Amino acid sequence: MSVPYKDFIMNDFFIASNRSLKLSAGDVDLEVRQITMKDFDLWLVASSEIKTSLKNIEVYSDEILKKIVSQFEVQCYSIINLVTDLDIDSIIKTKINNLDIFIELVKKTLEANHAYFYEKTVKRNRRAQQSENAESWFDSLQLLVTAGHPHESIMNMSYGTYKHYLDAAVKAYKRNIATQAGIVRVAQHAAAKEFKKYLDDIKPD
Repeated sequence: MSVPYKDFIMNDFFIASNRSLKLSAGDVDLEVRQITMKDFDLWLVASSEIKTSLKNIEVYSDEILKKIVSQFEVQCYSIINLVTDLDIDSIIKTKINNLDIFIELVKKTLEANHAYFYEKTVKRNRRAQQSENAESWFDSLQLLVTAGHPHESIMNMSYGTYKHYLDAAVKAYKRNIATQAGIVRVAQHAAAKEFKKYLDDIKPD
């Protein structure tokens, strides 16, 4: 039994398990994968305009898909090529010979990579935005390495997995800073006996 689209897009395990979507084209079953970080630079070049055009919509109607195919034909070839085993020539022939299958390929590519195409805007203060603008990809990669993820593992992550692990690492870092600040404050104001009791209380079981 297939999983309804609305259910799978919110499924963290679809992303974490690096699952793919299937598309049957006649006698051929095609696999549409999630983009991995090792190819993400190539993906950005081909997908950024499509992402901007989609404006964070969650479900891709036939009208929207036809608009994307019409406006970003070459970019569609590239993103499909990056997440399937099809070469560019085969993708172009598919569009010429069977437009419906090609549009379905585009749809599956968008759906499998929903974590990239649908990203909620998070409001940040000006200082945080300036800090983010000054950072490079290596800053975020280093944060994951510090959290225990080997470089090779990160490069083989899907973008969705990378994004969620990064969010979790940032939250853990902030919690750690808050805990340390609390410990310093308690240490400054508590007697030695009370402070020892506080440390005993926050130790993991």
